[in-house]
Amino acid sequence: MSSLHQRLAEARKSNRLSQANLAERLGGTRTACSHWETGRANPSTKHIEMIASLLGVDADWLLSGHERRPDSAAQNRQKNRNKPSEAAMFEPVPAYGASFDKESQRVAAQYFALNRGNRKLIRDLITALEANNPNG
Repeated sequence: MSSLHQRLAEARKSNRLSQANLAERLGGTRTACSHWETGRANPSTKHIEMIASLLGVDADWLLSGHERRPDSAAQNRQKNRNKPSEAAMFEPVPAYGASFDKESQRVAAQYFALNRGNRKLIRDLITALEANNPNG
């Protein structure tokens, strides 16, 4: 099974984008894209969403290699091929492992099944919980 960085590189290349083009559309740097594709760093959940949307692939597929909706990736790829993405703010996040346990995959699938507004609510809640955590 391929890893996150291999699937990311595959999706970028299938969309005929260079790392610099992808970085420009995400509002980041080519170096960040390079690090994601070599496995030196991992994109945040927010960036996974943006990358998936921009490249027209399922975010669950990027994370786990399993696609929820087989038809959606091809449809999104065609729809988003020349569509510029919204600007991204790169945020420092801790790296996560290349492989995920079944519970993490289940949670990620549920998260990505939510609409964009509800995903933002979840991220805001996590941020608030981190801010209120005396040990964090």
